[in-house]
Amino acid sequence: MNESVKMSRHDHPTAPGDLALVHAFLNTTIAASARERFDTPDRMQDWLAKRSLMPSTAPISPGEFETVLTLRNALRALLASSDDQVRRKQLDMINSIVERAPLIVRFDDPGTPRLLPGQSGISGAIAQILTAIIAGQADGAWSRMKLCRNPECQRVFYDTSKNHSAVWCSSRQCGNRMAARAYRARQGAGTGQ
Repeated sequence: MNESVKMSRHDHPTAPGDLALVHAFLNTTIAASARERFDTPDRMQDWLAKRSLMPSTAPISPGEFETVLTLRNALRALLASSDDQVRRKQLDMINSIVERAPLIVRFDDPGTPRLLPGQSGISGAIAQILTAIIAGQADGAWSRMKLCRNPECQRVFYDTSKNHSAVWCSSRQCGNRMAARAYRARQGAGTGQ
């Protein structure tokens, strides 16, 4: 396993490279619980500044706050859904945000092209997140990002299984809970309850 991949509190490691930023971004909320890291623009700004995505002195407007929440939630929904209609809706939302977060190509000293944010502030922060997704798509890591199917968890996790078939962030925690729940449901159905 790549040494740059760190293990999370669950069975699956943190996503590798720049995709680790996206992994952390997507887990700033857990939809089925009360956990919300971005409950105010100030807390969102603090999170983004700590990751060098924007200056710590740059305020976030209410519209920018909603844009970042919309992007995060659309990306989470995209990871969770296989329904084409739901995916199309999420892609449309993401694409409308992407239009306001331009990326530019710059060549470094060895002549290697890199995608960089075309603006600063929230647009630049969003562009850096998108750049990490593009890099993850190019190396195959983005397709391993998944949303835990346990409705009480819904953490985004990085699937390291050989056939990309993991469905829970933790087979010991969420997997066991879901298996026990299914077992109880079958037992209840078998007794006519």
